[in-house]
Amino acid sequence: MAWDYIIVGGGSAGCVLANRLSADPGRRVLLLEAGGWDWSPVVRVPAGEVLAIMSPRYNWRYMAEPDPSRGGRADMWPAGRVLGGGSSINGMMYVRGNAGDYDHWARLGNEGWDYESVLPYFRRAERNENGGDAFRGGEGPLWVSNSRAPHPLTQVFIDAGVEVGIPANPDTNGAVQEGIGPVQATQRKGWRHSTARAYLASAARRRNLTVRTGAIATRLLFDGDRASGVAYVQGGRERREYCRGEVVLSAGAIASPKLLMLSGIGDGDALDALGIECRVDRPAVGGNLQEHPGVIMTMHVNVPTFNVEKTPLRALHHALAFLLAGHGPGTSSIGHAAAFVRIAEDADYPDIQISYSPITYDFGPNGLKLYERPAIGAAVNVCRPESRGRLSLRSADPMIAPRIEHALLGSAKDMRLMVEGCRLLRRIFEAPAFAAYRIDERSPGPAVQDDAGWEAYIRREAFLMYHPVGTCRMGSDPDAVVDPQLRVRGLKGIRVADASIMPTLPSANTNAPTIMIGEKAADMLLS
Repeated sequence: MAWDYIIVGGGSAGCVLANRLSADPGRRVLLLEAGGWDWSPVVRVPAGEVLAIMSPRYNWRYMAEPDPSRGGRADMWPAGRVLGGGSSINGMMYVRGNAGDYDHWARLGNEGWDYESVLPYFRRAERNENGGDAFRGGEGPLWVSNSRAPHPLTQVFIDAGVEVGIPANPDTNGAVQEGIGPVQATQRKGWRHSTARAYLASAARRRNLTVRTGAIATRLLFDGDRASGVAYVQGGRERREYCRGEVVLSAGAIASPKLLMLSGIGDGDALDALGIECRVDRPAVGGNLQEHPGVIMTMHVNVPTFNVEKTPLRALHHALAFLLAGHGPGTSSIGHAAAFVRIAEDADYPDIQISYSPITYDFGPNGLKLYERPAIGAAVNVCRPESRGRLSLRSADPMIAPRIEHALLGSAKDMRLMVEGCRLLRRIFEAPAFAAYRIDERSPGPAVQDDAGWEAYIRREAFLMYHPVGTCRMGSDPDAVVDPQLRVRGLKGIRVADASIMPTLPSANTNAPTIMIGEKAADMLLS
């Protein structure tokens, strides 16, 4: 018995597809997810985000090769291993990006991906707490909410940004992105609202939708040049499922290209060297890997911040506030405010994002360690980095993690933007609005002043923003992995719909754009 659609990966886009494709009871849909359901408080409670990221139960925790641009440091690259994917373990910031990002995609030859064309899909997904308008959605399945963990210094940060010349912007997802303002989160009444909650929880009751968890896809099956099904391992046994319609890869920027390569779609020479029969010689599979480079600056302040709210009595107070009312630090997303600014003189739209938080911590050898003193922090990241990396197979064994190579600070232009973005953040911290609260700059500290000092600090401390994209690049050129309809070039019956298809990074956290891709892909499949 064949399925109409098989979706590989129940992540940010995969859950959207499972819901939309199964809305017609006449279509049989199978969703395969390597992880399990998202019932754990570690996933559902926003404050558990760091624990979820650190857990191999919910995160694949891929290890990259040493990065030559940062002294050989090797990073963990996250990928959700749970229904909801990245939307179940991310920092929950709802940021769409700039209209210019999508107009740029269209100029690269991706007809139908300009901002005017994708805006309806952003709106269709969203149920905004403040209601809908020409830019925001008010009736979609995904709840987007204002912060339920207000902290007085969040508004001070916004005021300080205005004092140094950044325009106030109450909605950076609205008509204009540029400016500084509050950030909303994918939460419902204080709880994380992943795509598993928003799209899948209700749809899973449909008789024509089957969700199989603990199912690790190992390769695609073919009948000639048409994808006919998926082989996967579940409970230690290899299984096969067949499809009379289309197979959709929504396994993310790491696993989707990996599965294509395991199935013989990739660089022919590299596949031959591993003993994998090459079906389509497409060297671009796994290439074009992009990530946002980020670095944090912190400042000690003289009012309590969330990192010091940890005495037993305060912890009990916050736990009750969360459980009874959905308020307090337990609901905190990773960012409470953000600034989108232009640094380069020739930038048409913002090239730096600064994300502010009233909680500060270090990652040590034993995990998360909260600052002992009250402090605030903000991350500076380049919106559209030039640096590119590559993902490749280590082995023909599907259980072996792929090789990830990326120089996060490999571009001199990216480094220049990071330095100037950090200088701007220091100006924000030193603005009059903070005068009554500022004690001192904790990191990098006043000793860092010249370009060499800033570059050394950034190379030592820079990190991934956990926004990998681009490894199954969409384009109209013959080297692209998928066409603008998301069909894998050279084959039939298979599409890719996740962050891997993005030709370039949007000027934003990538979860909202990935959900948009799921919505748009569903329309393509059903048209």
